[in-house]
Amino acid sequence: MKNYLSIQAKAWILFGVSISIVIGLIISITFYLYQDLYLGNETDRLKQQTESLQEAYLNLSEEEFQERIAWTVDESPVQAVVNNDPMMLGAALPLDEPGDELMINQEEREQLLNGNSVTIIRDHKNLNSRILGIAAPVGQEGFLDAIILLYRPVAEVNDAFYQIAPIVAGIGLVFLFILFILMQRVQQQYLAPLVDLEKGAKKLAEGQYETEISLTVKNELSRLANAFQFLASSLAAEDEKKRSFIQNISHELRTPLSYIKGYSELLHEANVNEEPELYKEYSSIIYKEANRMNRLVDQLISLTKLEQVSGESMDLSPLVLSEILNEAAKNTEVKRRNKNQFLQAEIADDLIVAGEEDRLLQVFINLLDNASSYTQEGGNIKIRTFDGKTNAIVEIEDNGAGINKADLPRLTERFYRGEKSRTRGKGGVGIGLSIVSQIIKLHNGTMSFESDPGKGTKVTVSIPLYTDETEN
Repeated sequence: MKNYLSIQAKAWILFGVSISIVIGLIISITFYLYQDLYLGNETDRLKQQTESLQEAYLNLSEEEFQERIAWTVDESPVQAVVNNDPMMLGAALPLDEPGDELMINQEEREQLLNGNSVTIIRDHKNLNSRILGIAAPVGQEGFLDAIILLYRPVAEVNDAFYQIAPIVAGIGLVFLFILFILMQRVQQQYLAPLVDLEKGAKKLAEGQYETEISLTVKNELSRLANAFQFLASSLAAEDEKKRSFIQNISHELRTPLSYIKGYSELLHEANVNEEPELYKEYSSIIYKEANRMNRLVDQLISLTKLEQVSGESMDLSPLVLSEILNEAAKNTEVKRRNKNQFLQAEIADDLIVAGEEDRLLQVFINLLDNASSYTQEGGNIKIRTFDGKTNAIVEIEDNGAGINKADLPRLTERFYRGEKSRTRGKGGVGIGLSIVSQIIKLHNGTMSFESDPGKGTKVTVSIPLYTDETEN
């Protein structure tokens, strides 16, 4: 298994790289300030002074020129050398003083003889310093009359630069300190909480839904932690529903299976010739329980398929609501007749809904069947429709036993039954309303319940009316 760096390690590595980049930038900026700006400015200043002296040499008298040289040296931290000796110009190089090291090399001399100024930056042993200078030729009509050299020790330039170097270094240190503080804050506000979230997510993945993910920070990660906590609670609820579902289905299957097993044994031991009535009774019970199991499996398959369907995949078409309701009433008529129940219908003929005919028929057959099942003999059932402008409203109301208020919100849960013994006696397993609810949701509709124990129950279904936009 590969060992991956944690997000904290990666962040601190990134911080180290950032520090290195910042230090490099500080050094580069410092070098740039020194080399390109400070030395560049000093070089430009020397050039201007040299050009001024070139012009003065040609236009002023010897005495005036010497005064100009003296003034330049006094006003600026430079040294000046003027060589106008024809012998030296022709055969040697200008010197600071006799015996001093040459300040101009042969290559630079050639440039001067060609009328070009040269920039000098080199170590001078006699001055015990690095020098920065400009040497410029002075000539007329192609003849070299003199060479003017202005120079200054670079140490003086460095001294001036060193005065601002601590400021640059201080700014760099302050920036690094601020960056470190920011990194510490990122560590506390984001990196550490992310690690906690990662640990919590791993526990959730392992099925530990009771894991508490609480962060002390108040930022985006705290909202993410709340979302994780909500997810954990939702997963815990779903896990509980799954366990309850397995327990319920096991319970529902165990009962018919025990009947089938028990009566099969009795049937095996019975003598068909001597006890034909008993044999017939046992066979009928086995057949009934097998049908019950088959209905349960069919309902589970139907519910599973519905939960996998999206509203966009529904093939909605214009349906006359009254035709569907009349068909549902016709399908459940036998059950009401056997219980002497009366159905009062107030159904509008002009309501056109958008839906799938078989699915909506399944909805209203189930609701009418439930109304009949939980209404006493001789009871009344009402079915009414209303135009809700954008929706068609269907109400199915009975005067049966009613439902406890606490049970109403859970009626559409799978296998939920408020009074299990009563519901089991009616043959239900608590899946029918789950299927109905899912079908109505797929039709972008709603369903609600109103009930009072001993007074009856009213179910209200709202289905969108069909429009041109529905077809598009």
